Amino acid sequence: MEKNPTEDEVVQFVVDIKKSEPELGIAKLHARIKSEEPTWVLSINRLKSILRSHSLQHTSSTATSNDSDATIAEEFRNRLYISQTVSSPIADLSLPPAIEVFNSQSRGKGLQVSSKLPKTESIPEGTVLWTEPALVLIPPISLVGLIPTGKACSYCARPLVSMSSLIASCSTCSGRWCSSRCRKMDKLHKYIRHGKYTSEWSAIEQFAVENEWSAFYQYAYTLAAATFDDQEEEPSSKHTVRDGVDGLAKIRQDIRQKADPQYEKDLFFGEQLEILWQEGYKTICKFFSHLSTPSYEEYLSGIGMVNINNLDGSIYLLQSHLNHSCEPSVDVKIVGRTAGVKITAKHQLRPGEELTTTYVDLKKDVMFRRQKLLEGWGFWCTCPRCMREQHGRVSPTESSSNDNVFTKPTADADGAKKKKKAKGKSKKNISESVRVRKKSVTFDDNVVQIEI
Repeated sequence: MEKNPTEDEVVQFVVDIKKSEPELGIAKLHARIKSEEPTWVLSINRLKSILRSHSLQHTSSTATSNDSDATIAEEFRNRLYISQTVSSPIADLSLPPAIEVFNSQSRGKGLQVSSKLPKTESIPEGTVLWTEPALVLIPPISLVGLIPTGKACSYCARPLVSMSSLIASCSTCSGRWCSSRCRKMDKLHKYIRHGKYTSEWSAIEQFAVENEWSAFYQYAYTLAAATFDDQEEEPSSKHTVRDGVDGLAKIRQDIRQKADPQYEKDLFFGEQLEILWQEGYKTICKFFSHLSTPSYEEYLSGIGMVNINNLDGSIYLLQSHLNHSCEPSVDVKIVGRTAGVKITAKHQLRPGEELTTTYVDLKKDVMFRRQKLLEGWGFWCTCPRCMREQHGRVSPTESSSNDNVFTKPTADADGAKKKKKAKGKSKKNISESVRVRKKSVTFDDNVVQIEI
C-alpha cells in the first residue's frame, strides 16, 4: 500500500533520526527512510528539496544550545518524554469512509486519508469527515455537587432550574436527567448514586473538588465507566468503553510533570505533588477495592492519559487519534455536550495525507507553542510552520492569524499543588465557562461548586 508522505511527515522523521545520528548523509538518510517506511513513495530529489526548504541540510553541525535548525536546546531536550508515551491499536475500529489508521516510527498512531483512494481523487475543503459523541462524557467537577440533589442532569450535568416536563427522575434517589435520552445513556448512575459504593464515590468527588483537581476526577470517572461497562449484559456499541480506554495514548503523570520547569527548581513542589497523588490513589482504591483496584503505576498512567487525550473535559475515541500540527488539516468543533464533536476538512485533503489538529493556541509565537507542547505532550514541534518561523520566514497570513482557537485560563500544571479549598469562594455564573476545541492539558482552573 503506497503512500505519498507529506512534508510534515518527512521533516518529523528526519528530525527524529538526526537526534540520534546527526552525521547521516543524504543517501543513507534516504535508505533509512525507505527501510523504516517501506510504503512511502519518496524520491531522493524530493527529500533533498524538503531538506533545503526547511534548512535541515546541516543539522549535524549545529547541535548547539541556541536551537538552530531542528536541534533543541539542552534545557528543553532534557524535558522530552514523547518516547515514553505508549499507545495500542484498537482492533476492528469503526472508521469513517476514506479514513484509515496508520502507525509509524516518526508520528506514532494517527489518522490519514485512505491511501487506497486514486491519486486523482481528494476530499474537498469543508467536508464533514465524521461526527462522534464522547466515549466517556464526564461532568465538570464544578457541577458534581449538584447531581446527587437533582439540580443538574446526572448524565450531561446540565443545570436543572425548573421542573420541566422533559425532566426524568430516578425512582430510587434524588437524581434527575434533562431528557429521557440522557437517562438511557447514563450507565453509571445506578452504580455510583445508589449502589453499594455510593459513599466511596462521594469521597472521590469531594477530594477532586477540594483539591481543584479535574484530571483526578476525570480518571476516576473514566475508570468507573470502563469497569461497569464490562458488567453490562448488552454493550451499547461494538467496542466497550474498556476497549476504547485501553487504546488511548498513555504516559505516567510523574513523567509528564518533570517537563514543568518548576519541578526541577522547587524540591518542595515535587514533594507536595507526590503527597497529593498518593492521597488521591488511596481515595480511588477505597471505591475500587471490591472491583479491580489499579496499581499505583496504572493510576499515574491514567492521570496522564486523561491529561493528553481529553477534549473539553471528555474523552473521544476517534478524535483522540489526531496528532498535532501548527498547520492543522482538520477543524474540530464541539457541537454540544451530548452531541459531541464534528471534524471538518480545513483544506483539500489528498490520498495518504495525515489528519492533524492543533493542541495549542495558533495565534501564539513559535517558542510559546513549542514550550506548551513540550510541557503538555513531551515533544518539540518541527512542523513546517514552526520551522519557517524559527528561521524568520513568516507569511503575512501567519503573522495576522485569526484562528478560532479558544483557551481556558489555566492554573498550575495538572495536580501541580494543593490549592486552597473551594469553600468560601465567590460563585461563578455558569455561562462563564469557555468551550475549547483543543486538547486540554492542565484544565485545572479555579473550581467552585455552584449552588442553585
